[in-house]
Amino acid sequence: SSGINAEYGALQNGISAKQILDFLESHAHPQMLKNKPIIAPTVTDQLYLWEMERSRLSTEEGVLYSQFLSDADFKVVHEYAQNIGCVQWSNVQKRLLVVNKKGHGDVKKYWKAYKKEHGE
Repeated sequence: SSGINAEYGALQNGISAKQILDFLESHAHPQMLKNKPIIAPTVTDQLYLWEMERSRLSTEEGVLYSQFLSDADFKVVHEYAQNIGCVQWSNVQKRLLVVNKKGHGDVKKYWKAYKKEHGE
């Protein structure tokens, strides 16, 4: 399994599944070269799945809002953030909201103004 970790790490560092498979085939033990295919299909499939997963994920910096004292407060800020299109993730039950960096300044200003207007 240390080999699996190395292969997954290689994928995380931008080496393609095909490059890994080519390397494994060119450095295979002579006994393995008798197998057709040389690399087991399950290994090949897993490498391509990991590669697709890596390609599908992306990261973006965000700001977490989590100190809401009521559901109403959360709802107001959440709706505002949705309206300006900066919500990256939210959990209504736990009153958690993540907005992108671009929208953070506007959400922060809105939230401060809202609290001031409503006496909080």
